[in-house]
Amino acid sequence: MGDSAMQDPLLPFGGEQHVSPMRRKATASLRAFRESMQDLTPKKMLLLVLMFGCGTGVVAWIYNSFFEAVVHLAWEIAPEKLVAPALTHLSNKVSWFPAVSKVAWVYTVLLSTTFGFLAGLVQRLLGSPGDLPDTVRDIHEQGYISINKSPSMFLCSTFSIAAGGSLGPEAPLLALCGATCSWFGKSVLRYKGQKLRNCALLGMTAGLAAFFGVALGGSLFALEVLHRSGMQFYEIATYAVGTGALCLVVFRALSGIPFGAIWVFTKAAPHFHVDFRHVLLGAVVGVIAALFAILFMNIHRAFVKVVSWVGLHEHHTPVRSGLFGGFVIGVIGVLLPPVMFWGEFEIGTLAAPSTVLPHIWPKGGVWGLEPFQQNHYTPQLLLVIAVVKLITVSVTVNSGFRGGFIFPLFMAGTSLGLAITHIPGMPFLQNLPDVVVAMTMAAGLNTAITRTPFATSLILTALSGHPEVAVPCLASALVALFMTLHLPFIMSQRDRRDITIKELEFAEEAGQVVHIDAGNFSGNIREVADDGRQDTASYHVSDSHVQNWVISGQLTNANGHVDAPATPDQSMDIGGV
Repeated sequence: MGDSAMQDPLLPFGGEQHVSPMRRKATASLRAFRESMQDLTPKKMLLLVLMFGCGTGVVAWIYNSFFEAVVHLAWEIAPEKLVAPALTHLSNKVSWFPAVSKVAWVYTVLLSTTFGFLAGLVQRLLGSPGDLPDTVRDIHEQGYISINKSPSMFLCSTFSIAAGGSLGPEAPLLALCGATCSWFGKSVLRYKGQKLRNCALLGMTAGLAAFFGVALGGSLFALEVLHRSGMQFYEIATYAVGTGALCLVVFRALSGIPFGAIWVFTKAAPHFHVDFRHVLLGAVVGVIAALFAILFMNIHRAFVKVVSWVGLHEHHTPVRSGLFGGFVIGVIGVLLPPVMFWGEFEIGTLAAPSTVLPHIWPKGGVWGLEPFQQNHYTPQLLLVIAVVKLITVSVTVNSGFRGGFIFPLFMAGTSLGLAITHIPGMPFLQNLPDVVVAMTMAAGLNTAITRTPFATSLILTALSGHPEVAVPCLASALVALFMTLHLPFIMSQRDRRDITIKELEFAEEAGQVVHIDAGNFSGNIREVADDGRQDTASYHVSDSHVQNWVISGQLTNANGHVDAPATPDQSMDIGGV
């Protein structure tokens, strides 16, 4: 549909007939504003930063307030005001009824199953909300995030979080804020192409900056996660960070949440010395984290097959999948309460064992009302928590729940790192502040899955409150990234198309590309061998990057297709937000 045929947001359907003078004046002002914004000078970009930063701050506050209210009502108010008194009354009045501590865990299983059912029902009624791989694919292929999926994402992710699943609010915020800015750029400003994509990127970076509470790290994360080996939308980075910082200020101001670290590692001094040994340790931890990430990938593959074997599919059977996932999450949660929810606050419990485990009721799961294991975490228990957390991430993803797996990966990495610090007979580790190994392990594990080394290191450094861990975290993240470059998890990550075409244009100027069809992104690559022979190969750039394929003397007039989309059987891109 052309621009002239598109409906102005301020005009009713039917055109300008019978429009009030006030509405006509507003429409004229909108058109004038739209025309003035077509030439995006630095000053106009700053205006977009101001509008999108404030607007997404409000969106983030609404979403955060809604899901927190649901979680607070279901897991704190209802048990305290209704469930516990009712169970106590039955226990006192009915002789055969068990004590509250013996049956309270049933509430956890029932609540998780109920919210799992609601998450599936939302998808059945409103359609699939998409996920992180879908968002990444939308940016690369169509250059914006559709607003149509936002209602489903808003509700489905809220119920997924309330079910106690191992997915957090970060990816929904990324999608919701990105869709909001995409809608404004597409419907109000009538942007297309790179301008529209930049609007989506500004919204995405704002959403993550708001949730993580780290303006630079959150903004960079949204830019890095689009690619497999580094940020490529560099021209928008400065404005993206500005939008993220403004969104964070607005969000925190409305929410009343202070800035600063959110985890307190009680075994770490307020300040400690870091030298080259800690950086080398970070690199070693990166190797362990990469192996742990490969374990997670294999767990995820195996669970995909199990879910398919039992006849469940997040898109074809959303309600049954939601019921199944909610029940499994509830059962795992009552057996091992620390693995419930997305891990942001649960990490605080592992870092400072005196901290009460949040959200879940009863705190001890099937073991009773008292805190789980009296908040005493042995190395063996920490290792079990790390592995089971990865399993619950896969269960949550494959059950059709929606959310982000960034904090759950942080949680698994932190638990594994803390377990390593308790290994006996290793003086260097025993005398090392536990925050170093915990954060480096979390950085390596998350980077191996999401391909975000710089953002991950910045976020963990800020949230831990220890700037000393920055360089060890970066060492771990880079090692883990390099070790898993050949094992992508988010299959929709790719190089940006316009860079690929620009490289081909440079090759054309150098005589290596004979012809480029700008409409189909196709052409012929010519190579002149040392003996003077000329060999050609045709190519077509569909939606991604030119992979490393060699044109040799054996390849004459051969046809190739560059980076064709992976088939479902080849891809691990199955519902992972």
